[in-house]
Amino acid sequence: MKKNILLIACSMIQDEMTLAMKNTGITYDTIWMSSDLHINPDYLRAALQEEIDKHQDYDMILLAYGNCGKGLIGLVSEKTELAFLRSEDCIHMLLHKKKGLKSLRGETYFITKGWMQGKKSIKEEYHYAINKYGPKRAEMIMEIMFKNYEALMLIDDGSYDLENWIHCARHLSQVLKLDFVITSGDVELLEMFLSLDWDHQVVVIHSGHPITADDFGLQCVVTGSSNIF
Repeated sequence: MKKNILLIACSMIQDEMTLAMKNTGITYDTIWMSSDLHINPDYLRAALQEEIDKHQDYDMILLAYGNCGKGLIGLVSEKTELAFLRSEDCIHMLLHKKKGLKSLRGETYFITKGWMQGKKSIKEEYHYAINKYGPKRAEMIMEIMFKNYEALMLIDDGSYDLENWIHCARHLSQVLKLDFVITSGDVELLEMFLSLDWDHQVVVIHSGHPITADDFGLQCVVTGSSNIF
């Protein structure tokens, strides 16, 4: 019997998930969660738990999230199975093929169209600082905030028109005095997740059991980067 499935996904990757749905021809009832919840893992956990509790009439709930600063740890579904990608965060989902990704995290700030549209994005923080302090002081504040990074990396995953966003991303890199880099990503992990044809990269949690740190494995231990989306 076909399972009745709900997808709960972060709006940060709505473009990417929409492309994965188009490529696979697979769609589910979907709830898009605010990307602002990433500000605090406790907020994210509470909001996801609320949605899980409200939708216990499904056979399975797919959580399109990674570890995301431990925001999923502790979630539990009393009647419905949960499934999620054994992934550090959305950066890893889109750049899972990129060699040396873990070492890049400490020196690189990653962005996508979805990230730049977020209410708490660098772009919005910069505009807020300009309105409050003026252009010169705003640039000085942003430069101090991002002094530990060396590059701003725009992920081209095929889900949005890159040309429409390069100018914005390049301007941000100039404000932050960071090298501007474009790198290729993909939505293959998201496609696999939607297909239900799963491998070791997907974790299934049976009803009544909480998600634990062990479910993500050692490779998904976040190393202190603030750039988690």
